[in-house]
Amino acid sequence: MKLLMEQWKSYLNEGPRQTYYWQTTGAWSGNDKIRQGSSHVPRSNPRSQGDGRVEEIFEEVRKEQFPERPSRLDCVYLCENLDGPAGESFCSYPARAGGETYEIRLEGNYNLFKTNSEYWTEAVTSFSRGHEDNVRGFAEAYWEGDDPYMTFSEILVSPPESAIITRKI
Repeated sequence: MKLLMEQWKSYLNEGPRQTYYWQTTGAWSGNDKIRQGSSHVPRSNPRSQGDGRVEEIFEEVRKEQFPERPSRLDCVYLCENLDGPAGESFCSYPARAGGETYEIRLEGNYNLFKTNSEYWTEAVTSFSRGHEDNVRGFAEAYWEGDDPYMTFSEILVSPPESAIITRKI
């Protein structure tokens, strides 16, 4: 009975279900065939710009100042819409470079974080110009979260197993 009450409270407090989108950078190359409704988005690969140093700095800042945020090293990146720049999204339909687009729903106990992906882009640019000291400032802005001057939002969700593929678009 106690479990039933806890689940009921969780159901009542649950917000409206949001649909998210995930795009591949090419045709699906996963080892397993996608089973709509039960397959999840695979964990994202860490970025290697600056021999991985930019990613290291972002992770250091997250651990020090924002430990409750999902790690970029164990998450999936999703979009809220497929409207591209007009929708402040890096996803657009159709996907670029032969990529595929999937509709996603979130299930279970997940950690979701929305931020402006342009801080990552600026950090990489700054690092490539030899200004590693500026990367930390961009990382701090990135981890602060939802930015009123959003250019391209990205949604980080952890664990990856909570991002369920519902259908291919």
